[in-house]
Amino acid sequence: MLDTVGYLAFFLTTALSYALMCLGLNLQWGQTGLFNVGVAGFAAIGAYASAMLTTPAGNHWGGYGLPIFVGWIGAMIGAGLAAAIIGAITLRLRADYLAITTFGIAIVIQLFALNAQSVTGGAFGIGFIPRPFVSLAEHALAFNLANLAMVAIVTLVVFLALERLVRSPWGRVLR
Repeated sequence: MLDTVGYLAFFLTTALSYALMCLGLNLQWGQTGLFNVGVAGFAAIGAYASAMLTTPAGNHWGGYGLPIFVGWIGAMIGAGLAAAIIGAITLRLRADYLAITTFGIAIVIQLFALNAQSVTGGAFGIGFIPRPFVSLAEHALAFNLANLAMVAIVTLVVFLALERLVRSPWGRVLR
């Protein structure tokens, strides 16, 4: 029974992680009608930025061993900077042109992640990424429930912030 609850918590944590990306896509496509396939690429940039900041030195660039929270801030800054640069370049594109361009950008990011082994670890990725709640790792149920609670709170905060943004005067500019 406890194994089932632990697996369910793990599954819901994964689902909520994807829900966070869907919230970003909903803001762009659902509210503005602009289809941006680059969301996956920006998520990859954030993930690699966090991993490079928080992992110990290894077969990749980075390896600073910083705290997890610093990695999360670095992920937001890295993905945000990449999105701002790409956004400035694609500012005038609409409809199919934006979708094709952002799809190409996502593919370039994927190919970079696979082929730049000294930066990203290549196809094997970056190992030994620290996890939050590592002190609970011996107790799978507690570990999975703690991760679920954290991701659920983050997802709720992002959802409420985006709802507030959409209903604000700035949200009217988006539409």
